[in-house]
Amino acid sequence: MSLAMAAHLGALPKLNVYVDETGDRGLGHNASPFFAMTALMVPAEDDWNVRVTAGGLRALVHGNRQDISKPLHWVDHFKKKHEERRLHAARALALMPSAKVIHVIVPKDSARSYAGMANGVRFYNYTTRLLLERVAHAAKQWPGGARLAIVRLGAVKGMDHKGTAEYLDMVRSGRVQTWNVPWQHIKWPPAWLGTDWDGIQLADIHAGLLHSALTGSKLDDSCADNLLLCKHQLHRSPSGTLLGYGVKVLGDSRFVTTRCWWRKWCIS
Repeated sequence: MSLAMAAHLGALPKLNVYVDETGDRGLGHNASPFFAMTALMVPAEDDWNVRVTAGGLRALVHGNRQDISKPLHWVDHFKKKHEERRLHAARALALMPSAKVIHVIVPKDSARSYAGMANGVRFYNYTTRLLLERVAHAAKQWPGGARLAIVRLGAVKGMDHKGTAEYLDMVRSGRVQTWNVPWQHIKWPPAWLGTDWDGIQLADIHAGLLHSALTGSKLDDSCADNLLLCKHQLHRSPSGTLLGYGVKVLGDSRFVTTRCWWRKWCIS
């Protein structure tokens, strides 16, 4: 990249991107049926919405207790018994006017057919790559003009994130075919951070809404009710296509597209 091009990209408006995951990376019989990574994208000038939304949801969960600043976790604070909390969380997320969301979903049955995916590190690295490829495209195609994405991912216990960054750097350098991904629209390197970041807490909730929908019956509309409240935030191609852009499924897309709520999710 030339110095002039680097200066141009550096001067672009910033896009804050927060990433978290749901499910596990195991492929054994006791593993979750899928793994997913979710990116919440918010223009930097609107990042106050992230802080307000996260703070409001912490107040909802913790009330007036002294742990009001304790980070939100879907598995801890939005269990199935807290259905009202889930609804309030979905409504709060849906009210963020300029936010966009990307989900990458890896059904385990599909993952087992891919060479190398049995390795947990490769599994995570490749899923992260699929997500960031879409983030790069979203930043370049952002409504109102291209942006430079600042990516912050939730740290994963036991993962060597330095190794992940090295793998991604190899990909973006052109040593692996990425089909013209505009990697220059992501500030390098991305950062892996703790859940004290408000945006990562909200990405975790978006991922939790997805998890609830995908663990329900394929014939049950209600399991996706909260997820559907945020469907207008899904990233799409310039022509309006969702699958492969705001929703990427590794392998057989029927894992998602055969669910009764899929057509509703497709409509922005």
